[in-house]
Amino acid sequence: MARFLNDEDYDFKIKSEILKLLDGSTPELATNKKLLKAEAVARAQIRNRLAGRFDCETIFLPKIGDEDPRDQYIINIFIDITLYHLYSQTGSRDIPEHRKLNYQDAIEWLTEASLGNIPTDLPTILSEENEGDIRIWSQSPPENHDW
Repeated sequence: MARFLNDEDYDFKIKSEILKLLDGSTPELATNKKLLKAEAVARAQIRNRLAGRFDCETIFLPKIGDEDPRDQYIINIFIDITLYHLYSQTGSRDIPEHRKLNYQDAIEWLTEASLGNIPTDLPTILSEENEGDIRIWSQSPPENHDW
């Protein structure tokens, strides 16, 4: 399975020197087991939150050459969760506050997106049996009209 994240994706969120300290990196990040394990955990967390509503196989298509089908916000969330797990290996007191906040924001967004409470442009699951169905629900408790 190809990696969803590329080494250059991390440049936006963290300095390469800090990333190397966190994962004990060799010159090629992809060879490091800590980083790959943290990415696998992040992928599983995202998949577990989105799997019932969204097509995770399409969401996790890797970048191939110049073509990049990946959703940029999912990349951002994926990195936040991965970095949180890398920091958590050093001890919970050593996790910077902004990493904890980014992780919590990512988890909250995934939860709200999976419930359909916020709009996203992620690909939804379509099947022949539920294609065209409309679901109507309310967050209000049901009313009792029995007199």
